[in-house]
Amino acid sequence: MIFLLAFLAFIFGTIIGSFLNVVIDRADIKESPLKGGSYCPHCHKSLSWWELVPILSFVFLKGRCSSCKHKLSWQYPLVEMITGLFFSFVVLRFFRFSFASLYLFQNINFESVLIILNFLFWFYWISVLIIISVYDLKQYLILNEVLIPAIIISFFWRIVLGFFILKNSFYFLPYFSRFLGDKNFVFGYYSYFSSLFLGILFFCGIISLLAWVTKEKAMGWGDAILAFFLGLVLGWPESLIALIIAFLLGGGVALVLLALKKKTMKGYVPFAPFLSLGALTVMLFGDIIIEKYLALLF
Repeated sequence: MIFLLAFLAFIFGTIIGSFLNVVIDRADIKESPLKGGSYCPHCHKSLSWWELVPILSFVFLKGRCSSCKHKLSWQYPLVEMITGLFFSFVVLRFFRFSFASLYLFQNINFESVLIILNFLFWFYWISVLIIISVYDLKQYLILNEVLIPAIIISFFWRIVLGFFILKNSFYFLPYFSRFLGDKNFVFGYYSYFSSLFLGILFFCGIISLLAWVTKEKAMGWGDAILAFFLGLVLGWPESLIALIIAFLLGGGVALVLLALKKKTMKGYVPFAPFLSLGALTVMLFGDIIIEKYLALLF
């Protein structure tokens, strides 16, 4: 049952990934992704339905437009596949605990509805991070047209969710509103709103400080806005773990690029993908990371 849901989530994710490609491409030309159908970026021919099947169409067409035969970017199948994989990981993460499926499907009440809504927000957050990361890789810019609305929507949801947690004696919802599960005691206990405030303050504060100290040579103010979003989504102490992972990944990749002479010491490596990957790692595997960490200690 769980793996069937994960497979369906993968299919759904590839479809969403196809739309994310449209958002990324049309951001360059300042065109709404909701305006008109999909078309070839080179000859502008409108695409038929069989040319829009995620991943499979790219393989069938051998990576070329059926009309002008121009070579298409690998961005399209990669974004579709990555989105599908992350969506399936969300399902596996969410239903890894047997009581989740039993509670949600056998007890439809206000708490379970809030849990499902929060679950759907995970899909939204993943989609936003994929758009931001791919666009930063392509243009070395943070796409604020996507990020700012995401901050506003997520802030509203996090406040509403916290209000309901504060005013009701929910048993499962506080657990599903965090990413480290019941392992938060490693860092101390934090209430919902204190975690939210500290996550934003820490994540955004560190990146903003680096942008200011280095005069945007190491980090940009766009990265600071992204950090605000990630702190809002993750809270504390999840933000700390995500930032550590991001710096480790970013530093490792930078060293490899320097060794291969693909970059120089004065070169710039987009950091949004590493911030996003650090956050996604905590979202999807945070409880496992802490569990392994505790196993090493004790």
